[in-house]
Amino acid sequence: MTTTLSTRRTRAAALAALTLVGAGGLSGCTNVDVTNPSAIGSTNVFSDAGSYQAFVAKLYGVLALSGPTGPNKSDIQGLDAGFSQYLRLLWQMEELPTDEAVIAWTDGSGLQDLNTQGWTSSNGFSGTMYARVQQQATLAAEFLRQTTDAQLTSRNVSATARAQIQTYRAEARFLRALSYWHALDIFGSVPLVTESTPIGGAPPTQTSRADLYNFVVSELTAIRDQ
Repeated sequence: MTTTLSTRRTRAAALAALTLVGAGGLSGCTNVDVTNPSAIGSTNVFSDAGSYQAFVAKLYGVLALSGPTGPNKSDIQGLDAGFSQYLRLLWQMEELPTDEAVIAWTDGSGLQDLNTQGWTSSNGFSGTMYARVQQQATLAAEFLRQTTDAQLTSRNVSATARAQIQTYRAEARFLRALSYWHALDIFGSVPLVTESTPIGGAPPTQTSRADLYNFVVSELTAIRDQ
């Protein structure tokens, strides 16, 4: 099946919206009077076989793009979109606290706190890096939930497509493991989000650094042949 880049981006944006809207249930929305707030759902999104590829494209896109609509709008609120791109944040968190890089800007963004080893949990760069890791984990977990054998059977997905989706599943697990590797290095202990973590349920519990490390190793070992 051939799709245009624009169509794939649209699907990826829809899938991201679906996942993030679901995750938004954690914030405790209490307005029960809204009627049909969105027509986007897993049923119609995944009715198109190309949506699986689009979802995986979103997982890769998270590493390089602030958001689905360009550099001026980010998936993560708070930090300026130009600063909030995953790999830029990773570089800043890894390099600015060392003597390998110095930023002279004094714009109040928090960069100087990284340079001087004085940042706290309120720093926009560390906070947004944390959010990026959990965004990637949440998206990967949703993709894995939507691509189980039972889900694919219910949608009458062809054998050829199912074989490709198994590769996509391995890629999603790898990308989640990569983000948790970054979390291990930068934060140590963070909540672990897996496909068993319900959207809209209780927040995931904090995982020890050792257990998170073991999870990363087990995931990479499991998908090594794929």
